[in-house]
Amino acid sequence: MAGTGRFTKSDKLLARAQFDAVFARKQSVGDRRLTMFFAPNQAGHPRLGLVVSTVFGNAVKRNLFKRRLREIFRRHRGLLGAVDVIAMPARHGESKSAGHAVTYWQQGERGWEKKA
Repeated sequence: MAGTGRFTKSDKLLARAQFDAVFARKQSVGDRRLTMFFAPNQAGHPRLGLVVSTVFGNAVKRNLFKRRLREIFRRHRGLLGAVDVIAMPARHGESKSAGHAVTYWQQGERGWEKKA
């Protein structure tokens, strides 16, 4: 939960239906390295979903990317309101692309608030 400093189960998108709802909104920001999808939620706090294909790299590379992105989310979730975020790196991406998440969250939040 927000404010605890931890990344708990309630901070994650878990069910396929949750992911489908975010993708259905078709609101995203990104570039050639990372795409982030956004949708408002009823949970009252931000939640994160990660979609990292095997095409991105081996298990070590994928897990490093996910670990970095979860940490960035944990530290910066105060920038977000009640929103679901899905992060999806580009194929053969760099684990450094996780650093772009903060900028994308700021851009995405402004974008979906205008459309909501």
